[in-house]
Amino acid sequence: MNVAELINTVNNITPFGLAFEDDKVGLLIGSMENDVSGILVVHDIEQSVLEHVVSNNLNTVISYHPVPMKESINETGEYVDELIGISLEFKKKNINVITLHTAQDVKINGNADELVELFNMNDVKVFANSNEEYGAGRIGYIETIAADKFLELVEKKLNTKIIRTNAYFQKIKEITKLAILPGSGTQFMDEIINEADVFLTGDISHRYFLLADDNKLGLIQINHISTEIPGMRTFKNKIANELNIKVEYFYNKNYE
Repeated sequence: MNVAELINTVNNITPFGLAFEDDKVGLLIGSMENDVSGILVVHDIEQSVLEHVVSNNLNTVISYHPVPMKESINETGEYVDELIGISLEFKKKNINVITLHTAQDVKINGNADELVELFNMNDVKVFANSNEEYGAGRIGYIETIAADKFLELVEKKLNTKIIRTNAYFQKIKEITKLAILPGSGTQFMDEIINEADVFLTGDISHRYFLLADDNKLGLIQINHISTEIPGMRTFKNKIANELNIKVEYFYNKNYE
């Protein structure tokens, strides 16, 4: 199997065209003609991943997050994406890198829908759209639960103890309507103000905590990748089954 054939299989599971505009998805390092000799599904492109693929003689990585890049201007004055940092080490060692990112968030049965299933959400609607039909966020109803018990549920379901709430959350007695968005979703918070009791996501900056307080919206912040891991585990199982090979899923547990 070459990279082009693998890309076709990956695209059938997670269509790259669903990603947000200008997102970096698809083959970011390597060549379509390269042969694939072992696949590792990972969350991030970082040093421990490089060491793992080299020591296990793997040459292809399917990552959730894009490789480190910066925008630069080439000799003809065009803006281009330039590999930086650890990305250059992957290129030097001829390791192919395919990235899913927001295509994996928005797709049916992707990262967002995995959270819907974990929290048994009903009457679910999509927000934070990447196009007319698909979006990274979900909002719907859960079985009414005490606010403190819901935090315990989040800790258990997402295997994390890194939980932070806003001041208004402390006033909430029960939760019935939940909004979720894997990764970092506060830029879409305006879409669910006055629509949900609580919004669960990662990477919440101080100003959004204050904005949620003003609008009587409970916020729950957990570690960024903790919201994405369940969906990526499912992707790993799907790609392994489709190719009928053993595939590992590797992520840095320091950031769970």
